[in-house]
Amino acid sequence: MFIDNESEAPNPYAASAEQLLATVRQYMSESEVELVAQAIQLAEETSAGVSEHREASLQSLRQLSPLAHALAVATILAQMHIDAVGVAAGVVFEAVDADLLPVERVERTLGVPVGRIVGSMQRLNILERAKNVGAQLNAPNGGEGENSRDQKKRRIRETLRRQQAETVRKMFIGMAEDPRVVLLKLAYRLHAMRLITLKAIPATPLAQPSSSSSTDQHEKLEMALETREIYAPLAGRLGMSRVESELEDLAFEVLEPDKYAWVQSYVEMESKQWSSYVQRVCTILRNEMASIGLRAEVSGRVKHLYSFYKKLYRQGGEFRQLGDLQSALDISQIHDLIAFRILVESTPDCYIALGHVHSLWKPKEGRIKDFIANSKPNGYSALHTTVFCLDDQLVEIQIRTFAMHEMAEYGVAMHWHYKDVGDRASASAKELLSWLRQLADWQRDLRSANASDAEFVEAVKDDIFEEQIFVFTPKGEVKDLPVGSTPLDFAYRIHSKVGDRCAGARVITEITNGNSEGDRLVTRMVPLDYELKSGEIVDIVTSRTAHPTRDWLNFARTAAARSKIRRYLKTHERDINIQIGRERLDRELKAMGVARGVEALTEDAENWLSTEYRGKSFEDLLAAIGGDEIRLASNARAKRRKRKKNSCLSLQSRNRDLRLAYRSGVSADC
Repeated sequence: MFIDNESEAPNPYAASAEQLLATVRQYMSESEVELVAQAIQLAEETSAGVSEHREASLQSLRQLSPLAHALAVATILAQMHIDAVGVAAGVVFEAVDADLLPVERVERTLGVPVGRIVGSMQRLNILERAKNVGAQLNAPNGGEGENSRDQKKRRIRETLRRQQAETVRKMFIGMAEDPRVVLLKLAYRLHAMRLITLKAIPATPLAQPSSSSSTDQHEKLEMALETREIYAPLAGRLGMSRVESELEDLAFEVLEPDKYAWVQSYVEMESKQWSSYVQRVCTILRNEMASIGLRAEVSGRVKHLYSFYKKLYRQGGEFRQLGDLQSALDISQIHDLIAFRILVESTPDCYIALGHVHSLWKPKEGRIKDFIANSKPNGYSALHTTVFCLDDQLVEIQIRTFAMHEMAEYGVAMHWHYKDVGDRASASAKELLSWLRQLADWQRDLRSANASDAEFVEAVKDDIFEEQIFVFTPKGEVKDLPVGSTPLDFAYRIHSKVGDRCAGARVITEITNGNSEGDRLVTRMVPLDYELKSGEIVDIVTSRTAHPTRDWLNFARTAAARSKIRRYLKTHERDINIQIGRERLDRELKAMGVARGVEALTEDAENWLSTEYRGKSFEDLLAAIGGDEIRLASNARAKRRKRKKNSCLSLQSRNRDLRLAYRSGVSADC
């Protein structure tokens, strides 16, 4: 039974609406605030009397009214400092999704941009619901005797995975057209995860939750797994560290509740023990910054739970049981459990602050990282250093400007906040927008190569979900690639034309001499299958004669590079096969003693071969040889018997076995 919100108060949404407006007034102009207010009014007119969302899949989500859900999501968007168009879309989308408000009315009242975002979100939701229903209907039936419920669940899960690929493709296409689509999607996912873990207090009363059915619990697990595998990494790739961290923790709580509870209690216990230490360090840093006249905010914090758990996992391996986790824990080995942050006004102040931190405590060798000079591809900029702090404890200290901090928290969402400022944060956000548009290019590339939805997802996963390395161009531009990437992947990341003409690569690395002479740079040529490492400078060598071959598919690591190689091969396959076939035939003829190889073939010999081979041209024959339709096999015994005047070449195809003999340039059967 659902509670009718209208019976609780004249306007149970007033407080939530006012909270949203108060948040947007902090950074929006009056005209922008007015657009958000119009969106709230439109949503109230169409959905204020509806107490449940019947389209929602989970019981915990259905219990919340569309308007309460929408205001909560819009508040999350406002906290990210999304523009008025994005917040307005968040306010009205639930009413549209519940079939209470047509998109056409949204466009008339709030403008076409708002309607476009809402329309994209609606198509994604329809696709996701069809995915869930289709998984049930289209899961293949098992053979006779298969009555196991577990087996049926596995089949449904496999079908869900396949259909999820199409959903992911559509989401990335939509966000490449307008990144606010994915920001809205992330905000909805964050609010949904808060609800299923009871981390959100709804704006309207909830009915007392009944015991969750097994189906509801299964859907929660599916949602949490999808959150961990797709949405949290996506938030990280977009530079939205606060959203990424919360999504990871919420998914961790649902998927591994015992481990989550234990890690949470342990970190809370350690935090209490470390609180006095944190206060001492913060006091010293504040006094030091004040002594040099820097306006700075200093804080200390414990890393979020899933981050802490992953550090344990990397040190102790997989924890199948809670006891494995408890026994593996060695807090003294986890240097990054506590991190300190210094926020200052300007970039020069960051470097000044770093120098004074190092005057207080000795830095650990190899742990100073300058992400200001070389910002991460997701827009992150800061200085990091790990120092031997009080009591000789290793702690990490991060130094950023206030603008860099906001960019680190909310990533691409800050593009609209800084769009008129023209500062570094805006430039970083624009880099992320450029990356989003690359997704549309990849989608077109994969479509032209007839790639499946699953192949598109793999291409995106390479760029988002895999562990990354950071490699530099000679001009100092940083490119991020999955671990294991090669010069071919790097070349195609720069541009398709650079990849297609890649002939090799020069890698420049810094060698530490360990003496007073200092470090030196070493340049060396590397093959196309060389595995790149973080920090290397890579200079791609191109040639007009170079082009993709099938071997390149074995060298390329990323799905994006492989798709571009396949596209080239498909477009130029005949020319490439003719060239390969000519080279193979030439080698075999020379091995048989025909010094001039293919050049020794007379026109009559070429015509004879063409006639014998399905009546096609000589180039068709060469293309078939290069494409492995015909296998060349020279007569090895004839080559060994030097007294034999004739050497035989066998052209073996599926339906023919042709032999060609050469004697004084004359062709005949042998």
